[in-house]
Amino acid sequence: MAVTSTISPIQVGSGQGKQTLYTATKVTGPFGSSPEYITEIIKYDNAKGEGGKTIGTRSTADPGKITWNENASGVYKQNAKKIGKASANQVNSIKNDVADNAQQKEALDKASGNNNKAEDSATNDAKAKKDANNIIGSALKDIESVGGTREDKFGVYVFPTTLRAGSQGQDFLKFDMMKYEPKEIVGAMEKGSLGLSDRKKDRKSIGTVILPIPGGIQDQQQVSWGQDTMDAAAIALSDIALSAITEGLGAGVDAAVNTAKNISKSDDAKKALATAIAGSASGAGNLLTRTTGAIMNPNMELLFNSPSLRSFNFSFTLAPRNKAEAMIVIKIIRFFKQGMSPIRSKSRLFLRSPHTFRLAYKHKVGLTNDKDDHPFLNKFKECALNGFGVNYTPSGQYSTYEDGVMTSYQMTMGFQELEPVYNDDYGNDAFPNEIGF
Repeated sequence: MAVTSTISPIQVGSGQGKQTLYTATKVTGPFGSSPEYITEIIKYDNAKGEGGKTIGTRSTADPGKITWNENASGVYKQNAKKIGKASANQVNSIKNDVADNAQQKEALDKASGNNNKAEDSATNDAKAKKDANNIIGSALKDIESVGGTREDKFGVYVFPTTLRAGSQGQDFLKFDMMKYEPKEIVGAMEKGSLGLSDRKKDRKSIGTVILPIPGGIQDQQQVSWGQDTMDAAAIALSDIALSAITEGLGAGVDAAVNTAKNISKSDDAKKALATAIAGSASGAGNLLTRTTGAIMNPNMELLFNSPSLRSFNFSFTLAPRNKAEAMIVIKIIRFFKQGMSPIRSKSRLFLRSPHTFRLAYKHKVGLTNDKDDHPFLNKFKECALNGFGVNYTPSGQYSTYEDGVMTSYQMTMGFQELEPVYNDDYGNDAFPNEIGF
């Protein structure tokens, strides 16, 4: 197939040597399965298209490069960039006449020089998105917090103080508090993906609480599935629409023609379609059932909808045995209450996200160990503390020590993971001797 664009004028040269060049671009192709195109830059004597001569060619095999011939003067070669840009625009104006799908259009862009423009545009868009992310992120990070806000140095607290850890010691549950880190948008040109970046998992803790593992611990993982239907008419329309979107309008027309041919071969299909159309026109949606006793096969299927976020609830009864432990209990309660609270900006214009928490069950390791989690209990993803309660009289009676500290406190906590658990979180190695998430 060969298609030639309309003629357009280009101003080349300067001063007394300035002249108007009339050009058009002829596109030939596609060739082969790759596919490939050849574009010819044609120079005319006037706007009427008289005296047309090819002065240069470009091809998919050598993207963007103009190969000049003997008809190209030195002035043309000196203005190669301007002529090449005009030719690329001319090719773009007839792209839909010579390319039917995305693969062909990509090959044509390479043969016309449009690929460089597209790549530059995509690169610039990706850079702009990244810059915007950085600007917004920096702006939010630089928002001055109101006085009294604690964003680090929450301390390290262990209860009971006699908790012994290590190879011969007691298993424990470790809560590390961290500053909330938002995700960034990842453009299609960045890292070969389109979506959101991962949070850094090794962020530094700004405070730690270590408690014995309570009773009643459990986890529950769920995903959402739902039933869906798609009858023959919907399937046919979807096929036509998908072909038109992914391969061009021509492919959509071909899909419609093929569907019509297939329907014409089946008496059942023709009768069902005719009855469905008649029912729709008359407002009698059940016409097919009334006249035949049948319905269109809904092709019902259970389809995956979405993952779910896991929640974890804990309850601890903290009964201090001396003044030192009493102060630790008070600080632990303050630790969680302040850490889960939103952060106001000094201007009161913004509210920043509260701090988040990294939880881990530990087995036969030291209190400062951050690597080895309990292999036979579940792991956690980064969590938000979305509920925290304190019962100051868990025994049902008001009871204090001489200094006013309650004889016992009961803490209830509700955590929820910030993101779902995915298949790849477990890895693809042979099943190790651990449960994982």
